Amino acid sequence: MPHPVETKFNAPASDILDAIERGFRAQIDIKGKLAELYLSRHLDALKAAGVIDRYEWHDRDGVPDFEVFKGKHRLVVECKNVRSGDGHAGDNWATVELQKTRGGLDAQGRKTRGYRVGHFDILGACLFNQTGKWAFRFVQAQHLARRPDDAEVFVVIHRLPYADERGWRGDLAAVIEQEIAERAKVSRRRPGR
Repeated sequence: MPHPVETKFNAPASDILDAIERGFRAQIDIKGKLAELYLSRHLDALKAAGVIDRYEWHDRDGVPDFEVFKGKHRLVVECKNVRSGDGHAGDNWATVELQKTRGGLDAQGRKTRGYRVGHFDILGACLFNQTGKWAFRFVQAQHLARRPDDAEVFVVIHRLPYADERGWRGDLAAVIEQEIAERAKVSRRRPGR
């Protein structure tokens, strides 16, 4: 039985893989989609363990990669691959480029490739480009640096440690729980609550 992709392109899997092998841009796109696939499997495990209630995986420009739901909470998770060639596993750090693939200008003439604060709650950085493994480091958006000239936009390059420090963790469940706990603190501090 052919895979649906073979049917869609009317080509055998070996030809599709040969085309990907010869296409630098195709490989980058495939690695990005594989990172999302492996993050979705991670979310499947968290759902099965009762850590989250459900999630939605999106594939549209301008829409975050994942929405994760737990009780009354909706958490937005963005998935990125770490960069190739910047550090390596032996250095205990990597870098992740935090900007959108597509760019342009908004109505005020500002560049739109950068992620604005509030676009996502948690960043999942896939380590494949450095380690060859589909493992992740996670961080709450509040721990990410902002641009000095525009505090409403995250800087493009973030250095992430392999150890649990500076807000980065290997445990997505812990990052989700921390985000929810911090929201609860903010909610309790609001007047009239």
